Amino acid sequence: MNSPRLPFATSAPGKVIIFGEHSAVYNKPAIAAALSLRTYLLVTKDELPDAKDAKITLKFKDIDFESSWTIDELPWHLKSSLGFETKPAITEELIPELVDGLSIPLSKITSALHYSSAFAFLYLFVSLCSKDTIKKGENITLTVRSTLPIGAGLGSSASISVCLASALSYLGGHISKPDIKLNDLTTVESEECKFIDSWSFMGEKCIHGNPSGIDNAVSTHGGAVMFQRTESSFPSVRTSMRNFPSLNLLLTNTKVPRRTATLVGNVSTLVTDYPKISSFLLDAMESIVREAYNLMLRPFLDQESHKQLLDLVRINHGLLVSLGVSHPSLEKIKMISDELQIGETKLTGAGGGGCAITLLNDNLYDNVDNDNEYKEKIEKSIKLFEKEGFETFKTTLGGKGAGILCEFNDDEISEILTIENFINFESRDKIETTVGISKINEWRFW
Repeated sequence: MNSPRLPFATSAPGKVIIFGEHSAVYNKPAIAAALSLRTYLLVTKDELPDAKDAKITLKFKDIDFESSWTIDELPWHLKSSLGFETKPAITEELIPELVDGLSIPLSKITSALHYSSAFAFLYLFVSLCSKDTIKKGENITLTVRSTLPIGAGLGSSASISVCLASALSYLGGHISKPDIKLNDLTTVESEECKFIDSWSFMGEKCIHGNPSGIDNAVSTHGGAVMFQRTESSFPSVRTSMRNFPSLNLLLTNTKVPRRTATLVGNVSTLVTDYPKISSFLLDAMESIVREAYNLMLRPFLDQESHKQLLDLVRINHGLLVSLGVSHPSLEKIKMISDELQIGETKLTGAGGGGCAITLLNDNLYDNVDNDNEYKEKIEKSIKLFEKEGFETFKTTLGGKGAGILCEFNDDEISEILTIENFINFESRDKIETTVGISKINEWRFW
């Protein structure tokens, strides 16, 4: 495979759990879907003729992080001794020798958030590229920008891991440019998509230690995924719904911090104290997931199916309230959306704060032919949410997973794909309206 031409960009979506949070802990199925909020990663090359070293740089403005490493300070010698000098071997766990070998290059980083990001980046870079990927006198820079709120339970770290895994796999010559367009249906899960998924999971391990693998799967493949755990912590069932039709919704971040472990522990106490009642609640949640799965398998949703999904959202939230994992901020969002009759709202994730999703009654909030009165209700809802101190995003469920923008012959795109432009995007909206997958037709997806 020929060396890729730079610059190029990769992108991957965040995720939201639609149905099955908390019940998934008790080996019930759950469904997560991709969000249209995405991370974008730009890969550029600078020629430095007077430089004595080759360098790799990571810039991540959204967490105020930037660091560079010379190629010679990275532990390339370990690749031959570990047996994957030419073809990277996908392992179940992080390789201890490589983790140890990266400790010195990472030693100058003191922030835990910055450290985990740099660790994931260097682990994937050394695994997927070679010492010769960057020539002497070159500096390759990876610049990350995200339209996802960081640390809000929306899969931001997985989205970053997928961007890194796809970019470095492409840079290292292990995958080719895909040819699937934004509106194409996908019928086969490609080996390259599986490759990106596996290596993004290793990036997630660098960040989280013991991730479920669901976030990176949704981010890689797009659409929606139904998953179910066994008695161990690993998913035993993971069914991809890559052609799940896009659904418009409001995602509202309460900005109320919560501890997932505490909320899970409280539900566990309830299950122990009231086993018969709680078993009915958990079984009902499983039934909701099964009903939703049958609806979401289709590449389209008619009016009746859309209404059924709205019903399932409402019922699921009520069951979660019964488990004691809601919060006044989440109920405030539901109350406003109910009063204005814009759709059905439920908490997503652990609850106790965090985010809520509102599946809209009318799935065409950006359509010019849509009911103006209904659109005014949506805008009024958003203003009321903001008045409460919340942050609301118009977004969609479903859609494409990992993608790449490369090999274009457009001067306008070339001008956009510069570090300066990426760094200086002042808002999430500006990122999407400038380089978003729906803005530039040359985006392709694995």
